[in-house]
Amino acid sequence: MVQQQRVNPYVEGAFLASITAIMGALAIYFLPVKFLVDFIWGIPIIVIIKRYNFRIGILTLITTFIITLMLTDPVTTLLMFIQLAPLAMAYGLLFKLEIPPGPALLSGSVVSIISTALTLIGFIYIAKVNIIPSEQELRAQAELVKAFYISKGLMNAEEARRFSEISVGLVRSMIPSFFAVGAIIRAFLTYILAVKVFRKLRYEVDSLPPFSEWRLPWYSVWPLIIGLGLTLTGDQFNFEIISTIGKNTLFFVIPLYFLIGLSVITYLFKNWKIPTWTKVLLGVAATVNLSGSVVLFVLIGAFDPLVSFRQWRKPKGD
Repeated sequence: MVQQQRVNPYVEGAFLASITAIMGALAIYFLPVKFLVDFIWGIPIIVIIKRYNFRIGILTLITTFIITLMLTDPVTTLLMFIQLAPLAMAYGLLFKLEIPPGPALLSGSVVSIISTALTLIGFIYIAKVNIIPSEQELRAQAELVKAFYISKGLMNAEEARRFSEISVGLVRSMIPSFFAVGAIIRAFLTYILAVKVFRKLRYEVDSLPPFSEWRLPWYSVWPLIIGLGLTLTGDQFNFEIISTIGKNTLFFVIPLYFLIGLSVITYLFKNWKIPTWTKVLLGVAATVNLSGSVVLFVLIGAFDPLVSFRQWRKPKGD
């Protein structure tokens, strides 16, 4: 019986390694499924670490790497592992240690951002492929958009030219934050899926609170202050690097503030004693004036850690 218990983890690890390797090969050969594979690839590794220990997880990961090498080329395999393996190992250890959802997600996001940055470096210096669009490529796309706006009469030639120049410069400067936000989305989706899998396997794991209860700590307002300060300073004194850092900081945190703002609105809609037709009317108004609604939600999300909007109309029973 003891010998059987010693063999089972390795057999299970080899089986899960095969599944993980096949998923990785599918992502490499069929790019349309890559987004899906990005956040499910690490689930078998996370499960094996939670079920047994970190050492079994390492052995499973090594086995996965070897099998994937048999299915694809070494450079692509290496880059895929640089991008996805650290997050899987980190989440496996965090679930094993029963770390609460907030710190676990924060840690996973940091690991995902670092591994994404290393992957980009790997593409440039190992694969000799620059996956970051060049200025010429961006300008070619901008020309197509500009021609469309002019043909539809939405802008004249001068307005379209200025719009094109601003768009190209903005996109070029915001590329780092695009990749960072993508890395956080991958970390978030992987965590959510891992929780669901553990629940199916009858493990007791902490899950995120209901969406209407999502909150940020009070110090989360500092990235907004720093981003605005750097952007204004850089633009005022023509310090392009400082301005770029500030804009990337803002773009990085604004989606988070938007989610928290939407969470606050969801909480208020659930708990405010107002007629349903009024809620529907407010929802339609927010949809029609979408740009204004986005700005409002971002502002609510940014200030909620300081003023706690949910406490303003908190029900008596809470």
